Amino acid sequence: MNFINAKFKSKCAETGAVIAKSENCLYDRATRKVYCRSSKMFLAEQETENTSSFIEAQENAYFENFSQANNI
Repeated sequence: MNFINAKFKSKCAETGAVIAKSENCLYDRATRKVYCRSSKMFLAEQETENTSSFIEAQENAYFENFSQANNI
């Protein structure tokens, strides 16, 4: 799944809402469906990305602190 800007007017697969051209949306390559910002699928994927970014930042900070403490 990818977050994209709509290239043309389309319709949300979950809610049926209209997605305007250049509006941010979620595209599922496997099923070729598009989801609008208010759909549960969009919100769940956005939360997943945010959580992944947070975890990665925590791991990087831990490694930096570990490296400095152990002169690596």
